[in-house]
Amino acid sequence: MCTAMNKIRYFAAETWSSLRKNLILAIAAIAVVAVSLGILALVVMGWNMFSNMIKNAERKVGEVDIYLSDLTMESERQAINDYLVTIPEVDPLKVTYKDKATALEEFKERFKDQPELWEYINENPLPNSFQLITKDPKDVGMVVEEIRTEAPYPERVEDIKSASSAIAKLENIFDKFRQIGIIGVIALAIIAMMLVSVTIQVAIFARRREIGIMKLVGATNWFIRWPFIMEGISEGLVGSIMAILVALAVKVWILDKLIDNLQFLRLSLSSGLLVVLVPCMLIGGIVIGALGSAYALGRFLEV
Repeated sequence: MCTAMNKIRYFAAETWSSLRKNLILAIAAIAVVAVSLGILALVVMGWNMFSNMIKNAERKVGEVDIYLSDLTMESERQAINDYLVTIPEVDPLKVTYKDKATALEEFKERFKDQPELWEYINENPLPNSFQLITKDPKDVGMVVEEIRTEAPYPERVEDIKSASSAIAKLENIFDKFRQIGIIGVIALAIIAMMLVSVTIQVAIFARRREIGIMKLVGATNWFIRWPFIMEGISEGLVGSIMAILVALAVKVWILDKLIDNLQFLRLSLSSGLLVVLVPCMLIGGIVIGALGSAYALGRFLEV
C-alpha cells in the first residue's frame, strides 16, 4: 500500500513539474481543449433547444387556420363549416370555430407574462377563424389549395395559414447548424490532441537523459510512461472543467433569458440535459488528453 502511494505521489510530482516547465504549451493545450468542448456543449444545447422547438411546432404541422372577414354572416360561416367537415383529408371532429373574443382571451392567456402586448388594445384586432387538423400532416398543402379554390364564399376567407413550409425550412437550417457544429468540434478536438501531443513531446525531450538513466536502473516501461500520460490527462481534464463553467454561464446568462423572453417560439432545454452533458464533457477532456499522450509516447518515447 505504501509503495503504491509513493508511486502515485511520484507521478503527481513529476506531472506537476513538467506542466510548470512547459507552462505556455500546457496553457495553449488546455485552451484548445476548453474551446473544442465548449463548442460541443453549445452545439448540444442549441441542438436540444431548437429540437424541442421543432417538436412543439411539428404538433401543429397538420393544423390549418382559416381567417374570416368581419363581414361574414352567420349563414355564410355555417356554409363554410359544412364544407370543411366534408373534405376527405380533414378530421371532421377536429374542425373548430373560434370567434374574435375567444381568440383575444387565448392571446392574453398565452402572453400573460407580457401584458404590454395586449393591455393597451382598444379594439379586438384578431379575426374570427376556423381551425382544422388533417388526418395526415402530408395532406396540408393539398387541403389549403382545395379550400382556396373550392370553399363557398371565398370573398369571406381573408387568409389561410399552415406551419408545414416554415417547419420544413427550420428543419433544413437546423440540420446545417448541426453538421457545421459537429465538423467544427471534430476539427478542434484533433487540434487539441495534437497540442497535448506537442507538450508531451517537449516534456520527453527535456527529460531524455533522466529517462535513459531510469531505463538503465531497471524502471519498467509503464513507470516511465505514467507521468506523461497523467500530464496529458490533466491538461484535458482542466480544459473540460473550463468548458463546463463556460457552458453553464452561457446557459444561465443567455439561453435561459432567451427562453424566458421568447416564449412565443416555445424554446426549451430538456431537464436532464446537463446531467448527461457534464460527465460526457469530463470524459471527453480525459480522452483527448489520453489520446494526445498516447500519440506522443508511441512516436517519441522508446521504452
